Amino acid sequence: MNLKIYQAGLKFMLINTVKRLFNGEVSFEHSLDHGIYGTIQASVPIDQVALNKIKEQMTSMVQQNIPFNKKIVSKKEAYDFYKKKGYKEKAYNILNIPNVAVSIFSLEGQYNYFYTHDIPASTGVLQYFDLFYVDINKFVLIYPFNGKLDFTFRRKLFETFNDYNDWSHRLGVPYVSNLNNIVANGTISDLIRKNDIIQDSRINDVAKDIIEKNKKIILLAGPSSSGKTTTSRKLALYLSSYGISAKAISLDDFYLDNDKKPVLQDGRIDYESIDAIDVSFFCQCLNGLLKGEEVQLPLYDFTTGHHVLRDPIKIEENEVLVVEGLHAINPKLIACLDPSVLYKVYISPLTPLGIDRHNYVSTTDNRLLRRMIRDFRTRGSSAEKTLLTWGDVRSGEEQYIFPYTDTVDTVINTAYIYEMGVLKVFCEPLLMNIPMDSEAYEEARRLLAALNVFYPISSELIPHDNVLREFIGGSVFEE
Repeated sequence: MNLKIYQAGLKFMLINTVKRLFNGEVSFEHSLDHGIYGTIQASVPIDQVALNKIKEQMTSMVQQNIPFNKKIVSKKEAYDFYKKKGYKEKAYNILNIPNVAVSIFSLEGQYNYFYTHDIPASTGVLQYFDLFYVDINKFVLIYPFNGKLDFTFRRKLFETFNDYNDWSHRLGVPYVSNLNNIVANGTISDLIRKNDIIQDSRINDVAKDIIEKNKKIILLAGPSSSGKTTTSRKLALYLSSYGISAKAISLDDFYLDNDKKPVLQDGRIDYESIDAIDVSFFCQCLNGLLKGEEVQLPLYDFTTGHHVLRDPIKIEENEVLVVEGLHAINPKLIACLDPSVLYKVYISPLTPLGIDRHNYVSTTDNRLLRRMIRDFRTRGSSAEKTLLTWGDVRSGEEQYIFPYTDTVDTVINTAYIYEMGVLKVFCEPLLMNIPMDSEAYEEARRLLAALNVFYPISSELIPHDNVLREFIGGSVFEE
């Protein structure tokens, strides 16, 4: 079963249970590891005991094998229904769906909409789930990943997500409908400037922390399309503003030549593996630089699959190294370095925006759309190819970066609350071009449907040092 459909079924079952047991309302805020973080508003505090009761009731519903029902209604019916219930953000989003009809799902008399074309046949298929207690009225709904329940509460990511979420609420932009109103009112450029200030001030704070702790090597890691290149360049600029020069090093330049890289089962090169990196040469170069030696760093050419050596460099007393790449915080890469000189940074676009109280903007989808645009623009790769290889990318992230996110010194959120409106302009024609007989067609349709609720935002409004420029083009950091 499609994971999005399974998640929709679990969410609906939880919403139903909280309503029946405590006459409460559930809000799902964002993803967290292999789970969904949410909050509950009810007549009583939802503590660990209450959460256990919710889980017991959900387990009972699984055993009862209660059917989900799908009902096709007109947009007007759906709009009136949600408006009457007081779900204004859901009603608003219904207006932006291009179809004349909407698929509404029901469970024991309760109705909801989850932006999926389908839902499980019954609660009986949802036997794999768990609930993790975070705090009073706060929880994580855990879903199966690769056939098993495998959840780790990553506190640093959780806190970063919530800080950004609090900021978006203070600005009055908790939902897409609020963002769309800003676009429609012609004041989006003001929000863009405010968001950029928040992002840049965070990088400035990290730069000051690095200087205060006298670190020599900054390791900046993040999953695909996090904006590692732009963030590392910006961090170097902020450090230089305090008199500390920074040399940027990309781990991509330490790729082994193509004939030495590991391969996947189907024979394709595995670019996501740590074993695709020349770890020995990396250690040799960085330890040489730390000793004050002149070192020739590599430059990898993606078109030829080989590297050449650059002109020699060395670092001075007031200089630091900023190393960016997927594996930058992987213990296998950095075990050869003195830990006392290291400062580890994890970055990711942790999107705080809700579509409505039961659906949120997917961080994974956000990164996928960024990558799709960049791959097409810089490598001539089709959206179809990006979609078909995304599974390999995600697998590499699960194996080589996510397990180490709580080992870092700090987390930088590189998401912009408005960015889906910008990405939409570039992505829609790419996705629409995927043929119906392609294996990527259904995923393309799902992404197009997800983009429907966003109003388009012109890229002309995006500053040229903004992370999004790394993907849409026009970055001042582009070589």
